[in-house]
Amino acid sequence: MTRERVRFAAVGCGRVFQRYHLPCADAREAMELVGVVDTDVERARALTADRPQVWTGTCVDLLLQETRPDVISVCTPNDAHAEPVLAALDAGIAVLCEKPLAATVEEARRMAAHPAAEKLLGVNMPFRFHPLLEAFADVARSGAQRVDFTIATPGNRVWRACTPWYGDARRAGGGALLDLGPHAIDLLMTVFGRSDVVACEVDAPGVEERVRLELSFQGVPATLRIDRAARKLETSVTVTTADGDHVLDLRRNELRLADGTVEAAGQRPELAAISAYFDLLTGAAAPRGKVSAKDALEVQLVVESAYEHTRGAHGPLVRGR
Repeated sequence: MTRERVRFAAVGCGRVFQRYHLPCADAREAMELVGVVDTDVERARALTADRPQVWTGTCVDLLLQETRPDVISVCTPNDAHAEPVLAALDAGIAVLCEKPLAATVEEARRMAAHPAAEKLLGVNMPFRFHPLLEAFADVARSGAQRVDFTIATPGNRVWRACTPWYGDARRAGGGALLDLGPHAIDLLMTVFGRSDVVACEVDAPGVEERVRLELSFQGVPATLRIDRAARKLETSVTVTTADGDHVLDLRRNELRLADGTVEAAGQRPELAAISAYFDLLTGAAAPRGKVSAKDALEVQLVVESAYEHTRGAHGPLVRGR
């Protein structure tokens, strides 16, 4: 879709929409915010107070009828992804959905199976579009001996959702693994291909904060460690080869090779998937593609397999001191 004006709407007006989707849309002259839906209509109205032309409400069907959008962003809690995504696809409207695709694999399958999903549905998993990933992949694919991925964040101490749904297992569908794991798994699968789950441990059932996931990529072992209640910030992936360790530091936007070479990239790579999808719609830049629903479902199936391993594990992951 390349148009003079792209009518943009959103379902869910929380932190993700405010910090990521809306700034990306506002940065494109071709995109015009025409409507927003939120369960808290006053929040929607407050957010758009300086945009009196923007329609606000609580009903997705009315949003689609009243605003006739070309694209919508779905930034709701995980259990509320499927309804607006499927409604948009039924109407032939492009839609960008937050990760994970859904709170359950069953809903994710329904979304990915929609006849219009391949053409119209994208998912926000940005790491595969990181400007340094291609250079990292070049060294990672040649003689990788092992891979280590670490995600550490202080969680709600720095990121407070507008509603406390992250701690609700029914709404979230899981904890740190389903919340942050897709970012890492999608990057690793982009570089190394399909993976097998070897083992997984979590610190609590239902809504875990700490995870250790062991994967195998055609015999190359990979460990993913997630700590959503850490005292520091870190997002980095290290591949060990015969030459030493090569580190893609996603927080500092640096690629540090074993020979001492350091390459830096621009800021805000967390916007890369949103920018890529909006560019695809507006024709504003050379298209970089999108994360498809099929891709997102594959990632979610890895997460589900990991959860199945935790149910057979002997005891939870012990917290470090």
